[in-house]
Amino acid sequence: MIRNLSLSKNVQFFKLNKALTKKSIEVTFKEISKHRIGNYLLNYSKVNHTTTSGNAVIYSIISYKIEAEPSFLAGTTVKEQKYAYLLLIECNDSLAILKKHVDSPEKYISSFIDEFDYEKFCHFHGNKNPEYEKITMKSMSISNSIIRSRSLEAKNLNGILPSNSSSRSIPSNFRMKVGEDSYTLNPSSSRVSHRDKKTSLDELIDWIIDTKEEIKATTNQSEFLRNFASPICLKEIIESGHKVVAILIDLTEIEKKVLEGEAVLSKGNGSNLNSREITKLFNFLKSPIAVNNNSLSVKGVTLPGNISCSKNLITIRSKLLDSISVTENGSENYTIGAYINKEKPFSAVFDSPNYSYYSKSCFEDKHLINNIQSILNVFNDNYNLSGSLSEKEKPHDASLTRFPINSLFRKVEDQYCTGHNIVICDDMNDEWADHIAIDSNSTIPSISFIHSKFTDKDTYGASAFHDVVAQALKNIGRTQAEKQLFKNKYDNEWQRNYENTNIKRITGAKNWQEIEIALDKINQNPNSIKKIVLATPFLEKSKLTAELNKLASGQKCKPHYVQLIWLINTFISSCKDFGVQAHILCKP
Repeated sequence: MIRNLSLSKNVQFFKLNKALTKKSIEVTFKEISKHRIGNYLLNYSKVNHTTTSGNAVIYSIISYKIEAEPSFLAGTTVKEQKYAYLLLIECNDSLAILKKHVDSPEKYISSFIDEFDYEKFCHFHGNKNPEYEKITMKSMSISNSIIRSRSLEAKNLNGILPSNSSSRSIPSNFRMKVGEDSYTLNPSSSRVSHRDKKTSLDELIDWIIDTKEEIKATTNQSEFLRNFASPICLKEIIESGHKVVAILIDLTEIEKKVLEGEAVLSKGNGSNLNSREITKLFNFLKSPIAVNNNSLSVKGVTLPGNISCSKNLITIRSKLLDSISVTENGSENYTIGAYINKEKPFSAVFDSPNYSYYSKSCFEDKHLINNIQSILNVFNDNYNLSGSLSEKEKPHDASLTRFPINSLFRKVEDQYCTGHNIVICDDMNDEWADHIAIDSNSTIPSISFIHSKFTDKDTYGASAFHDVVAQALKNIGRTQAEKQLFKNKYDNEWQRNYENTNIKRITGAKNWQEIEIALDKINQNPNSIKKIVLATPFLEKSKLTAELNKLASGQKCKPHYVQLIWLINTFISSCKDFGVQAHILCKP
């Protein structure tokens, strides 16, 4: 039946460190065919074969019948029969794998193979001016509040895709056209697919050898792909002399369940944490964990424990985290430490801002350092937000008609919002922003979504800035909201006073009709401006400038600034993707 093979050019390619042994192949074949029905259709190991064009290889193939319930049924005894196959083709220093209805055979021969260099794989045929027709990208951001993956398609994406989108993203797969040939590449699975008619074994082998030689010879010639970030093994970062300097854990999911009564926290002795202890714990873990020679500390307080790094993963060991159990719905029980190390809900930064670790993956952004000046230009120190004593100074006196003069809300309204003819306070409940400021009277109208964050003292740690960035990015889609959604907000909240006070939520408009007219002016003007504004009086631009300029000149800066720069760049990039201006109000 070998002469009857008719196969698609859809192949996984690996580097072959040493020739596969007959035993390793037999073990692989035995493991993958445990659930076969009847005899093997094909079962050959280590067969020497030379194609009519003279290409010599060694192939191994197995094929067998399996039974499974049809995919459109569940819980029945109905079975359908189909054939599975696995074909391994050894061509000198490379291995090609073709398969159907077989799951991850490479794990059985992992000691014999290595993946091709990611850069080489991605830049396949990059020197032949390929046209990229479709690409799926994963974001390398350290925020959960952004789109993690998206696909774009065009006749030719070259020159269309914004550089800010690509420099912060990793191509997970893409389709490209080289002349009349169309290829789909999936770097994560080392797969190359050539859109072509099915071929015989000889024709397939000739194509495999040509393709693996092309991969080996490939240089970083693709201008399109050079703009993308690259995944990198954690081990490579550590072995190059860099080290983890800070970790930011995101326990929002557990905190929400606890606050909503869906989960309970308990200590090692079995007693439940009280509300004060719960608040203290989550507030403590919202601050970045500083890492110094693997010892941990939070805000200068030692956190007993350490971190360890494997080839790809960071593991956090902490007596505190391992001593607190989570019980969901009265049954499921696990420790916070076990949850963190299973789900990996944390980001980590290194002593170089080029690298970042987020949720089990490491990334390298080769363009970040060159963007330092554009990052600094987002900061606006023209507003005097100093002297703020609180965000909105609660509890509020029922007689208040304005927020207290020393509150951050009042300073934003009195300074940034001047020049806007309508200002809406949307704080509390299902808020889109703390304030929405509309300027519909200018030649170029604008709308600003303002998010304010107050801290008791200046801080350059990531936790405070992370909070306000996460809030802004969670609502970034609201900048494109339809008018009816504004109307719903007006009917449900805006037409009433702020909480139990006399503070009007809307100034500058007496009714919905006036807001509607202002929104129409913005929506009907193709040049109108949409902004997301962060009011962060805990940051000083001069200090940021000094530390970020150190990075630009190749020096190292304090660890928390590295994490801060990633958050800032995430915010800016996300705003650009939505066609929104990014502004950060700060101290001089």
